[in-house]
Amino acid sequence: MKKILLLIIILTFTLLGCQTKESISVIVPNGGPSIAQSYMEYNNDHDFIIDRVSGPQPLVAAFTSESHDIIIAPVNLGANLYQKGSPYQLAGILTWSNLQIISRTEINDIHDLEGKDVIAFGEGAIPEMIINYLFENIEFDQDINVLYDASSAQESFMSFMQDEDSIAIVSEPITSSARDMVNPLYILDLADIWSDYTDEGLFPLAGVFVHKDLSLNQVTSYLALLEESAVYANLNPSGVALICEELEYPFEKEIIEASIPMSNINLKGIDQSKSNIEDFMTMIYEFKPELIGNAIPDEEWYYPLS
Repeated sequence: MKKILLLIIILTFTLLGCQTKESISVIVPNGGPSIAQSYMEYNNDHDFIIDRVSGPQPLVAAFTSESHDIIIAPVNLGANLYQKGSPYQLAGILTWSNLQIISRTEINDIHDLEGKDVIAFGEGAIPEMIINYLFENIEFDQDINVLYDASSAQESFMSFMQDEDSIAIVSEPITSSARDMVNPLYILDLADIWSDYTDEGLFPLAGVFVHKDLSLNQVTSYLALLEESAVYANLNPSGVALICEELEYPFEKEIIEASIPMSNINLKGIDQSKSNIEDFMTMIYEFKPELIGNAIPDEEWYYPLS
């Protein structure tokens, strides 16, 4: 009788253990990536623990300490740390090209910038590579003088606000903040110009990196929910803005709503985005290889979704 009772107890604990669902931890940077997943965060009945952070350092720490199961981060950052032994693989791209030129003086075309100074950020990094590559593919009668005087898009915007004659390169949601503060404000979306003047697809920005220990079911389930959230953001910017306000995002809801159309939110799994990523890695390697760890990532960097 005691053996039967012991067996029942063991089976009960075994079944309870099988039913226990382990939480999946996610870290995402504030801005376009966090806005893209806000609907999922708001309706989080899937046992995800989501941490929103500002700046690159918390993302670097997450890669090195393995503190989170899923990391949404710049593609080049994930590639760089992969080369240094990080156990995270790239499963998809969440956001794409996100750079805009803003001016108080009317600009309707990239050629309107000829002979002018433009404040920019990201010297020696991805923004400079994108700007250089784009401008090299456009024939100008006069050069555009790009001044990399800012260390971030926010700093570029601050410089813009201090000089009424200035022109600056920024990114969303800062662009929408500028639209809210400056009237009139003229905006050129570099994503549109990129499509017009290069043969490249939109460049990938925020990648979805998953720890190699996650199961295929865990990864595909997360990506399905993330895709639903990304689609919702594009179809219902006002609804997303209200969600972000309730979740206490560090942007006003009007800014969030206005920023979505130029944030290029579009989740694509590796099966859909690999060629774009490989082209982008090649561009970075030719520009400054240390940005991706001095080597183009091998096949093991890509998470096998099938």
